[in-house]
Amino acid sequence: MPDTLRPIADAMFASAASVLGTLAGRTVTAGIATRAESEGSIRIEPDVVATVTRIPSADLSFAARYVKRDLARVVELMLGTPGDGGELDAMQLSIVAETVAQISSAMGEAAASATDHAAEGIESAVAAEAGAFPAPPFATFSAALDLGEGFTTTLTLDFDVLAQHRLAPAAAPAAAAAMAAAFEAAPAPPPAAARRRPVEEGQPVAFTPMQPTPVRTAAPGHANLDLVHDVPLEISAVLGQTELSLREVVSMQTGSVFELDKLSTEPIDLYVNNILIARGEVVVVDDKFAVKISELNPVVDKV
Repeated sequence: MPDTLRPIADAMFASAASVLGTLAGRTVTAGIATRAESEGSIRIEPDVVATVTRIPSADLSFAARYVKRDLARVVELMLGTPGDGGELDAMQLSIVAETVAQISSAMGEAAASATDHAAEGIESAVAAEAGAFPAPPFATFSAALDLGEGFTTTLTLDFDVLAQHRLAPAAAPAAAAAMAAAFEAAPAPPPAAARRRPVEEGQPVAFTPMQPTPVRTAAPGHANLDLVHDVPLEISAVLGQTELSLREVVSMQTGSVFELDKLSTEPIDLYVNNILIARGEVVVVDDKFAVKISELNPVVDKV
């Protein structure tokens, strides 16, 4: 069977090089891809950042693996700040996650374009656990991305066994042609009367009599919520919000001050699982901050 994945992988690596070059402000070139077969599962490695990208139109996903220390250098190029080659801090990790998501999504769009699939709905996310990866076996492609000045990193793509068939644009026409040829070569079917099977007599079905389970009536004002009363909910008290550019965020230091979108006299918002449920004022109870509810189920302000 021809390797239909190789030209698709080449297009994806070229797309990754283009996006990486834009982010890093350099010309990036992709080397020749090499292919290998893997029967084992993908593991979460400490020196690797891996993403999973889903292509809904093709009903499949692929994994992309990036070298973490090389991503740290890419972040330095993006921010224009020299690094010490140490561990990534929280801010750098956030930038890395966004960077690899952009590159992986671009590769997913390249794969969809190369195989006449729609690019709508393609999503990429960093895999936090091995269960997020597709199941083996995999067709694995690796290629070097050259950022110049002696900086080269390796990008690895893992396609599951279904990708060989679902991403092949010529697979459907070829299969249809084969079916048509087989249909023409097959002998003519017998008349409908000859194909008709005798109808067998049905047997009556006896069911065991049962009584419906009685429904417990809830007390007035209690709509049978006992089963969910102990579900933990995350409550957040939001003092205010604002928007800052990436340059402003990375330039923060001890003593930096930035304004929020609320006045000091306005109430703060209370969210339960990211849903606004109340507003209130900040008070102090036993030397701890607390919130005194002033409004329940507030109307959300619309701009």
